[in-house]
Amino acid sequence: MMNKIVKLRHLAIILSVVIIAIGMAVGTVCHFVAGGFFNYGDEFASYTSIEVTTSVPEDIFGDTVREVVSDEISSLGAYEVSFSEGAGYVPNTVICKFYTSAPADEIASAVSSIEARLEAAGMEDATVGSFVNEGVADGRHQLMFAAIALASAVAFQTIYFALRFRPGMALSSLCNQLVAVGLFASLLAITRCPVGLEAIAFAALTVVLTMICNAIFFDKVKKSFKDEANAKADRLDLIADGARTTAKLNAFVFTAAAITAVIVAIFAIIASPAAITLAPFAVCLLSIIPCAFACAVFSPASYALIGVIDRRKK
Repeated sequence: MMNKIVKLRHLAIILSVVIIAIGMAVGTVCHFVAGGFFNYGDEFASYTSIEVTTSVPEDIFGDTVREVVSDEISSLGAYEVSFSEGAGYVPNTVICKFYTSAPADEIASAVSSIEARLEAAGMEDATVGSFVNEGVADGRHQLMFAAIALASAVAFQTIYFALRFRPGMALSSLCNQLVAVGLFASLLAITRCPVGLEAIAFAALTVVLTMICNAIFFDKVKKSFKDEANAKADRLDLIADGARTTAKLNAFVFTAAAITAVIVAIFAIIASPAAITLAPFAVCLLSIIPCAFACAVFSPASYALIGVIDRRKK
């Protein structure tokens, strides 16, 4: 089976490039017609908010303000409401977040109604306003620093592999990481799965798992190259043998990760029966698939091509 994978190395590389190209095309189109390259979740999605601040005592704040705000926003479908009781010079604050699809006129009407009811209740100092928040811009720092951290990890891996193994193995591992992360991003763009902070964590998981599996695979191949008994063996056969040896370990790791994600998703949907609850677990599965492909198929296939620059001891 692994000999076929190595012999079909061109197909594995072409398939990876095609999927990444499709993902980039879908993401680019959606950037102009669907609000973003990815389907951003709550952390990165743009939203409109109603904010109420007042310096009334906490007991009045807790009873009156919460009741007024809850009544006026009940028909607007707020996906997050936070109440923050102030201390000292910090005022009490209520922040209600809405998706940008919420009608602007209804939000303006709710702001006027809240302001009027609070003034009638003797809270003339209350400040009520609506704001439009660009979620993608707010989350740009997290995405930027996460990308820098992942790129640094991949660069460190490449340098380590060049010193620990061979230059061809280091270059192949770099290609494997680019393909794994590229396929992950492409699948997120194609499936339009909501992208939140968990996508950063699973991207890091993809990099780490690919790094570990590549290290095991290249260690096996390096030992086979050094073995005098394999002096006359064909290079592709040794690569295929290394892939075959590590196939069971790869299958166990990725199957266990997928089963764990499914089990936790079942408990999560029982605790909170909503479709959005499954979004992080869908992102997890979308990270496991490209990682498994990169380690089991692309890694031996790419090294079969790139490995010609590594000389073997005769």
